Amino acid sequence: MKIKLLTAITATIILLNGCDKIEGPYGNAAGNNQNSGDTSETILRKILVEDFTGHTCGNCPRAAESLGQIENLYGDQIVAIAIHAGFFAEPTGAFFSEDYRTSVGNDLDQAFGNSAAGLPNGLINRKEYDGQSIIQHTDWASKTSEWINLPPDLVIRTVPQYNPATRELEISVNTTILQNIEESLNIVYYLTEDSIQSAQKDYSLAAQYEPNYYHRHVLRGSMNGAWGNVLGEGIGYTANQELNSNASFTIPSTWNASKIAVVTIVYKTGNKEVIQAEETKIQ
Repeated sequence: MKIKLLTAITATIILLNGCDKIEGPYGNAAGNNQNSGDTSETILRKILVEDFTGHTCGNCPRAAESLGQIENLYGDQIVAIAIHAGFFAEPTGAFFSEDYRTSVGNDLDQAFGNSAAGLPNGLINRKEYDGQSIIQHTDWASKTSEWINLPPDLVIRTVPQYNPATRELEISVNTTILQNIEESLNIVYYLTEDSIQSAQKDYSLAAQYEPNYYHRHVLRGSMNGAWGNVLGEGIGYTANQELNSNASFTIPSTWNASKIAVVTIVYKTGNKEVIQAEETKIQ
């Protein structure tokens, strides 16, 4: 198999500002899994953008719009997750009765402190910039552009098998190391659901909320916990090394299986920095 490295054109996006504190369907980007029947394969550095949000956060739609612009700019190199967590994700009243919080999202929120910092905000590959991992959505584009041209350290190939009758999902994952890596790595299989329709507070609207908002990339859970498992032996990796893993999960009947994707990420065990991500629809 021939492997080519693709560089992308970087750009600067000017985005809107806004942040909610307790005291006080964007787009339709196509997904692409790095699984192909072609004899030639393009390997991309992919960037994980985690949008911490909540349905009573009136400025959070601006962050979703920022994320949509980045997806439109960089396409399949962006892997997005919307994590509903904290005060603004709590169900309240007749309009905001849905609960998109998860134990996985709560663990991530507690570890990184996003909701406590005031929503909306997010993480770009969970990297710290000047000692701070929490990034305001107005800076997502510039931080993302720093990653987009870097050669990938590894490639993830996730192959799902979903049985609609039993709603059983099984995945087989092949991770191919492209250059020597000394750090220990972890691998995680998150589950997201796209285009869930329910109310969202939005300060830009006269009514202050949208009753039929499309919540995109919603974190639903994980196939192996919030932090996953050590990849391989976890004692360093060499170029061209291949590592195989698998996991299974039963999709709840309340989820729309046609909108479910597996988001597989590999990150450095020590500092949690993500070095590769992949999104794969299960149908």
